[in-house]
Amino acid sequence: MAIPKDVMERLAKMEGYDLMLEMDSASRKYNIGLSEIESLIEAYKSGDTSMFNADTNNVNFSPVSSKELVDLDLAKPLNSAPKYIDNPDQFRMKYNPSEEGISNQSKVNQAILCPACSAPLGIPDVRPIKVICPQCMHEAVFYS
Repeated sequence: MAIPKDVMERLAKMEGYDLMLEMDSASRKYNIGLSEIESLIEAYKSGDTSMFNADTNNVNFSPVSSKELVDLDLAKPLNSAPKYIDNPDQFRMKYNPSEEGISNQSKVNQAILCPACSAPLGIPDVRPIKVICPQCMHEAVFYS
């Protein structure tokens, strides 16, 4: 049986649209068909609780004395290099209309995509550079 007893108790107390929604949720969560859940509810209501475990989450659990070690030397490092835009002229990258903003924008000679939201960002070629995306406020530091 794959549905815990407390879930069956809750389902047995419901009716109508609420029952239908909860059955749909349980069907997806426990990978059981709706018709099987209906028959389980009927069996539960009739008093046959022998097939329901108090806790089914630990059915296949077997404790071990040690864990398998993972070789991190084989792990690939995350790509921290920016994704450059080939044609930055096609994007509008004017964020700050103040004099300071215009001064900073005059130093822009590269364009990258924000690693979080893929918004185009104009940056100077100074490295390392800390970039805060004005679209999503994601902060990234690029070293290359």
